[in-house]
Amino acid sequence: MDESELKVTRGDIIARGLLCNCPNCGKRGLLASWFRMGKACRSCGMDLARSAGLYSGTTSIGYVAAILFVIIPICFLVSFKVLSVKAGVLLGIFGTFGFIVLIYPVMLCWMVMAYHVALPGELPVNGGGEGRDE
Repeated sequence: MDESELKVTRGDIIARGLLCNCPNCGKRGLLASWFRMGKACRSCGMDLARSAGLYSGTTSIGYVAAILFVIIPICFLVSFKVLSVKAGVLLGIFGTFGFIVLIYPVMLCWMVMAYHVALPGELPVNGGGEGRDE
């Protein structure tokens, strides 16, 4: 499908995804809980089950984010002797865990965004998939 034929463009999907909104309707309603994606958007009913690799994708994003925002800064603090090695290791372990728990909902939303940026024609509003049966 040509980008000009899309009602919701890739740019729209990215903007909505960065804010953790539904790529289809643009409203909140993707998350069932802090650690779980809903089966469908609560606003438009878009099926979220298609993103089968969702949870493995969040693992990849989490590893990279933890390395960039926790491990590397701690390595600098240890190398400049602001922290001891023992404190750096402990802060790295607990800081990484806390950081991942904190950003997990965002990672779930970003995986839905990535899926639909790659396949924008899959959005119900763009002619793919089905919304709520009413």
